Amino acid sequence: MLLLFRVRYGSFAARIYSTLIDPLIVPLRRKITDLCIERGVKRVIDIASATGAQCRMLAKEGIRATGVDLSEPMVDSAKRWGGGDLDYVCASAYDLPFEKGTFDASILSLALHEHTEEERGMIIAEAKRVTAPRGLLIVADYTPPPRPWLNPSWIAIRLIERTAGKDHHAGFVDFVSRGGLDGLMERYSLTPYERIDSHRRTIGIAVAENPG
Repeated sequence: MLLLFRVRYGSFAARIYSTLIDPLIVPLRRKITDLCIERGVKRVIDIASATGAQCRMLAKEGIRATGVDLSEPMVDSAKRWGGGDLDYVCASAYDLPFEKGTFDASILSLALHEHTEEERGMIIAEAKRVTAPRGLLIVADYTPPPRPWLNPSWIAIRLIERTAGKDHHAGFVDFVSRGGLDGLMERYSLTPYERIDSHRRTIGIAVAENPG
């Protein structure tokens, strides 16, 4: 049985994420924010929102953002940062506490690679459920680059993922072996109408329309 409410990250992880990870992925968050602006998104959910950096960037652009994370320390950290028109909820990505079609867009940013394939399917299903028909599903995650052994960004990512814990690393290895982001989109019949590279082609952003 899946441990649907296990907490993966504590207070120490929240501090590390805020000081080390958040600064590294600012360019990724900017690209996601720009996509939401260009598509006229008014209300968005960021699933596995961690310290809320993506939500804060969205809120600065006038977009109503809701961040959801299972880790109470992550949610507490996000709330301490404050911000504009945004909310944070401590809840499981497998069982989001929102009605069907609540949001114009759902964001899954580096939120799937650490999970098992069964868990990924559950998270994607919930993201589709809370997103309005023809709304946006924005998925950003790792994608193996050409000549990975020569890509310094990929080498750094593999090192970070190796130190993130046994279960997390196992999820990463499985995710990459299945083709990374592009393999994921194909397996779940999510056809991107826009595909953007980030971080020297080690992270991809795929934008798909929610069939409803």
